[in-house]
Amino acid sequence: MRKLLILFLTLSSFITHSQFRGGNQQNRRQQEMTQTPREAPKFKYEVEKYLGIVIYDIEKAAKKSKIKLSSDVGKKFSNTLTAYNKEIAAIRRINSFTLRSTKEMVENFQANAQKTRDASGQKKIQETMMESLKPISEILKKKDLQLDSTISDLLTERQYKKWVKYNRKLYKVIPTQEEEEKEEK
Repeated sequence: MRKLLILFLTLSSFITHSQFRGGNQQNRRQQEMTQTPREAPKFKYEVEKYLGIVIYDIEKAAKKSKIKLSSDVGKKFSNTLTAYNKEIAAIRRINSFTLRSTKEMVENFQANAQKTRDASGQKKIQETMMESLKPISEILKKKDLQLDSTISDLLTERQYKKWVKYNRKLYKVIPTQEEEEKEEK
């Protein structure tokens, strides 16, 4: 009987303590929410993602495409991606001023639009952005076509499908030769 009484008192004290503590935390959360106004997160524009600039992690790309880097195909695949990464890094370095200024222009416009709640100049900003990034986009498209033709010749059909799927996850869409020819006509 004595043990039962001690057990009952212990359990009841734990229950009341946890209820009091939980309610106390809830009150603190409510007070914090009313005291600190939430600001909208700062807008970050990713120009490189917009253009499709991707520096490949060769090991991860090989793993996702089911290619063994120790094989002859794997070595050619690795060399191809290494060369592509160097070319893209050079393009990014050469055009760094254009990329940075475009990013700042879009972020400044977005910040002003949030403050004034007026997005009337958005079309002008988009046109300016597209005009300044068009030469870079053309160069990247040519490099992507070269990479695609090399990779498609190198890989089996199954591996190539996995390669395309991996690129889509990176938000990279590689135009095919057929699509490029249609655009030129």
